[in-house]
Amino acid sequence: MNISEYKKMIDKDNAFIKDEVNIDVASLSVPEMVFKYQQAIYEETMVLEFMEHEYDILFKRRWTYYLGKADPQEYKDESFDHKILRGDVQIFLKADEKLNLLRAKVKEQQLKLNLIEAHCKSIMSLSYNVGNAIRWKKFLSGDIG
Repeated sequence: MNISEYKKMIDKDNAFIKDEVNIDVASLSVPEMVFKYQQAIYEETMVLEFMEHEYDILFKRRWTYYLGKADPQEYKDESFDHKILRGDVQIFLKADEKLNLLRAKVKEQQLKLNLIEAHCKSIMSLSYNVGNAIRWKKFLSGDIG
């Protein structure tokens, strides 16, 4: 799922919780929603791990490319006629389009995972808030205990 689909799912769940008049129903839905988001966290974490691994592999390939140690076929496919110093390789790596594209995808995946984790934490605190609401209603009805 992409980040906008997760945002829609979060908005839908938030609307359900907000619109639910019976706090007991909202409270009982917490474990189900937490499980749904924990599954998403697991899946998106696995995707992030894969993307980071792919980035490391590409980084090494591009590093050898800029040092002039890559397979000659790579230079035929993508010519590079510069001799660069070992100390300047980092400058070229930071400006590399292929690396930057993959780095942006990794960053987007991290942001998606952060969004899901933050929402999962807010759902877990919902049961605490529901408990407080129940105690408040008991207090207002005179049942102090």
